[in-house]
Amino acid sequence: MAIYKENIILVDCKAEEVKLFVDGLSKNGKVYSVKSHPANWARRGVISEINRYVKYFSIAFKYFVYRKRYGDILCWQQFYALIIGFYCNIFKVKKTNRIIAVNYTYKEKKRFGRLYQWFMKMCLNGGYVDYLHVPSYEYANTISKEFGFSQDRIIVAPFGIDDTYEKFRNLEPPEDYEKNGYMVAIGRSNRDFNFLINAWDGLTYPLVIISDTFKGKTDNPKVSIRRDISGVTQYQWLINCKAIIIPIDDGSICSGDTVLLTGMSFKKIVLVTMPSTLAEMYIWGVMV
Repeated sequence: MAIYKENIILVDCKAEEVKLFVDGLSKNGKVYSVKSHPANWARRGVISEINRYVKYFSIAFKYFVYRKRYGDILCWQQFYALIIGFYCNIFKVKKTNRIIAVNYTYKEKKRFGRLYQWFMKMCLNGGYVDYLHVPSYEYANTISKEFGFSQDRIIVAPFGIDDTYEKFRNLEPPEDYEKNGYMVAIGRSNRDFNFLINAWDGLTYPLVIISDTFKGKTDNPKVSIRRDISGVTQYQWLINCKAIIIPIDDGSICSGDTVLLTGMSFKKIVLVTMPSTLAEMYIWGVMV
């Protein structure tokens, strides 16, 4: 008698935010349940960062312990997949799941770099994580060389977002700002906001940098740095801006996809610095 195993998707957002993704997966005949464990909250310092990683490890441990209940384990939050693979490798358990990390990204750490690299190798090289998804062929090559992870197990494909234009189109501009009267640069990972601040010297058009992890400063009265905007509050800024800027730090690392697609869906001008992996999947015309 066959034992039913539940196919699950672990996400760190609300379940309804990945409904279209789940609907797409269901077309292959499999049924997936969404397990929502939000951990990507606003980052207010060291304590919130520690709490975030504690949640990643504790949630992953729960699914590791009960892994025999599940078949496929897809993780929209990559750390859930990676840490389950880490636990499996550490304890050398029998492989029982197909584990997939969606939108995988690896960036060397300035602090504890060697420890982080060792950890990543323990996650990937035990044979427990079956597939990685990345939105860049170039980046797939980089990851394969870095960790000896077979390219046959790297899924290269763009990803999509829900079109929320109609939902947010009538939001009023933020206080003290006019509609289409400012530009926005938003994001956490792999952003070079210092470059953007320097580039804004002498410009008179207002720029708002939204990032709760950026520690930089500016004396330019036309540049505002906001660390208190996250979640749905960001859409008031995005839907009313003139343009969205994505200043990429390391052009070989995948990042900025969600912001780019949101800007496109909101009918905004989107400026991306070069080089960037975004040019592989979403941008065909390049102006030099």
